Amino acid sequence: MFQYILVGFVGAISMLSICGFLFLKEGTKGLKAKAYKTKSGIVHTAEKSRERHIV
Repeated sequence: MFQYILVGFVGAISMLSICGFLFLKEGTKGLKAKAYKTKSGIVHTAEKSRERHIV
């Protein structure tokens, strides 16, 4: 009986995670969903923090 509950729980969690990947916006670090314009008139989609490279 316990194995059926466990399989059902794992199945429900996996279905929720699949739906989350399909329908929710991914967490893109430092990127804006909507483009914005700076004072100089340049259109950007990334935040200033994206210019710092790890290399």
